[in-house]
Amino acid sequence: MNYKFRPHGKFEIKVENSHLLVDAAGPFNEELIKEYRQSLAEAIQNISGKKWGQIIVLHEMSLFTRDAQEELLNTLRERKKLGLVASAVVLIDVEGAGIAEEQLSYCYRGAEIEFAFFTSTEEARLWLGRIV
Repeated sequence: MNYKFRPHGKFEIKVENSHLLVDAAGPFNEELIKEYRQSLAEAIQNISGKKWGQIIVLHEMSLFTRDAQEELLNTLRERKKLGLVASAVVLIDVEGAGIAEEQLSYCYRGAEIEFAFFTSTEEARLWLGRIV
């Protein structure tokens, strides 16, 4: 049976110079990641064609369903083709942070994108600034 669910989770996307900034809170399902994919396409039009990085700030229970994780992996592969070279992930009071790190590591490795986890956006900006 193929069920349709309403999107679970929330996100906000901004572009700052050669960085994509995402603030999100989960848990996330496939329907939300599809909305995220659409919003990303619009946001990265201004930075694609050159090297760029992203800072992802996660809050709450930022875990992914299996379908959402695979959809995220697909979006990362698309972003890499558009110039994404590195992702700094900031975990702020994330419930199940270890699981979230495992899920995201699987996606970044699968897309062959450099990544690192941080506890503050300042650390993430410094690290990303050395790469992009």
